[in-house]
Amino acid sequence: MQEGGRPGARRVRMIDVANSLGLSRATVSLVMRDSPLVSAATRSAVLAEAERLGYIYNQAAANLRTQRNDLVGLVMPDVMNPFVAEVSLGVQEVLGEVGYFVMIANTVDRTDLQGQILRSLVEHRAAGVVSIPALTSTADDFAGIGRSGLPTVLLLRRLDGVDLPFVGTDEAAIGRLGAAHLLDVHACRRVAYFGGDPLASPRVGRMESFQRAVTEAGAGWDAVWSEPFEATTDAAYRRATELLTAGPPPDGVLCHSDNVAYGLVKALSQGTPGERPCAVLGIDDLHQSAMWNPSISSIATNPVELGRVCGRVLLSEMGMAIQGRDTPPAPEIHARASCGCH
Repeated sequence: MQEGGRPGARRVRMIDVANSLGLSRATVSLVMRDSPLVSAATRSAVLAEAERLGYIYNQAAANLRTQRNDLVGLVMPDVMNPFVAEVSLGVQEVLGEVGYFVMIANTVDRTDLQGQILRSLVEHRAAGVVSIPALTSTADDFAGIGRSGLPTVLLLRRLDGVDLPFVGTDEAAIGRLGAAHLLDVHACRRVAYFGGDPLASPRVGRMESFQRAVTEAGAGWDAVWSEPFEATTDAAYRRATELLTAGPPPDGVLCHSDNVAYGLVKALSQGTPGERPCAVLGIDDLHQSAMWNPSISSIATNPVELGRVCGRVLLSEMGMAIQGRDTPPAPEIHARASCGCH
């Protein structure tokens, strides 16, 4: 690989920039690598002359020379999911501040595609990886990246038998908060946990905690409304519409996510006026939830901050000392209209 310049012209080399300024090639190289060993005045002069001459620093060639890569892979199951998008913002913010470039790869919850992406990141000597594992992932799917020594952090979905750092929400606390709000604040007597894939560890942890608190309080559990399904707005709307044709809903529902709550609230809004109200509580407190009509009550998991924590944990695995919290924020209720809190 060669140092670059304008297409069609003689390639401008680093030595050309150095000769033009009467500096050594080593000094120009330090500037291009953003080294703190050069003064601000020298840095400005080099960058200005490089721009004038049309010199383009070849990062790929530098990586080959130093065996260092500034690329971090963010391996996600669904980049269209607003929660995943907010988490990604937090990860990118923390890593970008220290000079890492984040590449987002979408697995669409396929383990075969996930495997291809992880192998490619290892082969290209990525600096690190953050991954929300595909739903059907097992320990074997991450064994290779574990053996490679590539710093890797798993996010949100736990995998048994995987010895990699994990960052996730407090699922048990989320379940307890949901039960307390629906039972104590709204006096609900028949409740359900609505949505989520049965293989998703967050659903398992949240629903177990929620159901335990409901049972201990002596409230009724609606098993039909608590059957799992894909955690999307469309799927939630379809399931709720089907269930509502068979009878009234529970008087309190904890939804697997705000996306699921959106679908349920839409289906309920098409019901007969005067029907018994159903208190709906989402999880995540996405940015748009407060703007819905009715506004969506939700248990905030602070996805952007969760992403920041994940970024800091990864940097720690990469041997960097980073300031800031390294544990996820505690969930908290943000009560709005969908549960009856006006």
